[in-house]
Amino acid sequence: MTLILVDENIPGAEQLLAPLGEVRLFRGRDLRAHEVRQADALLVRSVTTVNAALLEGSQVEFVGSTTIGTDHLDIHWLEQKGIRWCSAPGSNADSVVDYCLSAMCAMPSVLERLLDGGRVGIVGYGNVGSRLHRRLQALGIDCVACDPLLTPAQCPVLGTLDDVLACDFVSLHTPLTLTGNFPTRHLLSLEQLVRLPKNAVLLNAGRGEVLATEVLLDAVKARPDIRLVLDVWEHEPAISAELLAECAIATPHIAGYSQDGKWKGLLQVARALSDFRGVPLPVLVPPMVEAPCVDIAHAETVAELVRAVVLGVYDVRADDKRLRQAMRSEDPGLEFDTLRRRYPVRREVACARLSGLGHSGEEKLRGESGKALVALGVNTLLAE
Repeated sequence: MTLILVDENIPGAEQLLAPLGEVRLFRGRDLRAHEVRQADALLVRSVTTVNAALLEGSQVEFVGSTTIGTDHLDIHWLEQKGIRWCSAPGSNADSVVDYCLSAMCAMPSVLERLLDGGRVGIVGYGNVGSRLHRRLQALGIDCVACDPLLTPAQCPVLGTLDDVLACDFVSLHTPLTLTGNFPTRHLLSLEQLVRLPKNAVLLNAGRGEVLATEVLLDAVKARPDIRLVLDVWEHEPAISAELLAECAIATPHIAGYSQDGKWKGLLQVARALSDFRGVPLPVLVPPMVEAPCVDIAHAETVAELVRAVVLGVYDVRADDKRLRQAMRSEDPGLEFDTLRRRYPVRREVACARLSGLGHSGEEKLRGESGKALVALGVNTLLAE
């Protein structure tokens, strides 16, 4: 029988993949070469480096990563060996956008500043960056993006890196690249960071190595008004306690960890494995918990409505609190991974169910409030 090794942090895999073979779970960062020897297929997340050191001498024919990024896969080696591989681009993009919105809503005055003429700069206009732009544009928030691989026809708000760094809120969503014309490792220098606008927010939900730890520390020492929001870190899981202490919001690489995103990522990879094996997948109802019910009765302004809906579904401050508590343990690196492995179930903002409209609900849904709900993708209203 086909043996499929699956990261234990990919929920639903055992049930979905059962028709394709024997499913055996492993802990992502702890997988070793001897455990892979007899496997035919391997499903991983970003914490597992898949290369010759792991797979040489094994019988693995298929590698799937249920994540957007692929920098943990040695694609060149896999293709040289004739090993089929795939990832799940776009699967958790909406979840990462939710993370950005939650940070905007959780930090005092940030959302109001952006809705009142502020500007968001986006580095990397891929699945996440482009969706973030569309969501913010629908809310009436101005954006500019930097992506040297795209043309103005591909990115309607294309600008330079300097344009992006002149924004009130700078959001990084770039993959980690070490070679080529536009490597992203340690992308921003101290000189660039200290020129950010007063009280600017710098968010990184792409890859930790895109921002150098020491440069960030020097930047916030030189400019204490800069507010850092970091979901990804250099040297994970051994992250810098000093840098964490300087962050307005700090989380353990979970921006894309919605239940919806994990399921979509698994489904993309499972379909590729199904095609590769020539065995059909079962038709399953996604194993989702019910989305939260959000009371918007007291939301009078667009900012209040957006904040109520976004934080009612996902409040990033809870993840921030858990990480800060974990860093006080005897083994913070272990606790960092534990937070990811035992991450609480979270739905995407678009799945919110709304209540509190009352008899004036139709009137409330007209105008700017209605546009804001459309921008957030919410369309489930509960009977009063």
